[in-house]
Amino acid sequence: MKNPADGASRFTAALPGLAVHCSILQASTGRFRQFRIDEPAVILVRQGWKRVITDHDEVIAGPGEAVFVPQGLECVIINGVGETGAYHAEALSLAPSLVAAYADPAARPTTGAVHIALDDGFLDALARARQTIAEGASTQESVHRHILGELVIRLQARGIGLLPDMREHLVWRIRALVRTDPAADWPAAIVAGALAMSEQTLRRKLALLGTNLTEIITDVRMTTALALLQASELPINRVALDVGYGSASKFAARFRARFGLSPRDIRSAAGDSERSGTEVERPRAAAE
Repeated sequence: MKNPADGASRFTAALPGLAVHCSILQASTGRFRQFRIDEPAVILVRQGWKRVITDHDEVIAGPGEAVFVPQGLECVIINGVGETGAYHAEALSLAPSLVAAYADPAARPTTGAVHIALDDGFLDALARARQTIAEGASTQESVHRHILGELVIRLQARGIGLLPDMREHLVWRIRALVRTDPAADWPAAIVAGALAMSEQTLRRKLALLGTNLTEIITDVRMTTALALLQASELPINRVALDVGYGSASKFAARFRARFGLSPRDIRSAAGDSERSGTEVERPRAAAE
């Protein structure tokens, strides 16, 4: 990958239970189908472009533009590289518990992506949010909450309803549980027990929603892996281990089957080389 023009790097900073700030770098244009948004987020594009596509609409953002994506959205996301040969964006996701504390429960849930017009007030709020996340434990949690809550209030002022549609609440509860440790086995008995229901009831309710536990666990593992590849410098074999795969090659095959790209394509453009454990993958075309 060429050096990004703004000197960007991959990183993730988190305030557990409140918010996460990520700097995302991607070396190849990628189209991510059936992508589920686990937490509401504001994504500010720095280089390249982003498209969020649903059955009903499409939102496009270029450099200096932002998109809001609500929790529960299932969409196609395309991240396109720019003239520098990289896609770079900042993502600020808000924990559901923080949103619940500041959002208006009477507001109609926003079910699609929204292009955000960035005025000085909103940019200042984003800057304060980034700063408070960076400060971490050196700042009181109550201060963090008020600073991050401002984003919820500003989004609501733009007509965005942040509380999710609860009709698929069970799926999101399971996803949140699995995200606490994507590498764990998560047998049905453990998941059902955590949700205070029987295995039979769990399977029946998921079947009514058109899914099953295996599909949910696998998707959480793959979306977690994508986030680690985009917003950390962990080696690919370590990413594989962190989402439950002891073999980097099996992980790469599963990742490609899910997203149409190899893990290496996220990190390095064609012609670059990056080791995946003890293996070296051949360069492949990244864009479909």
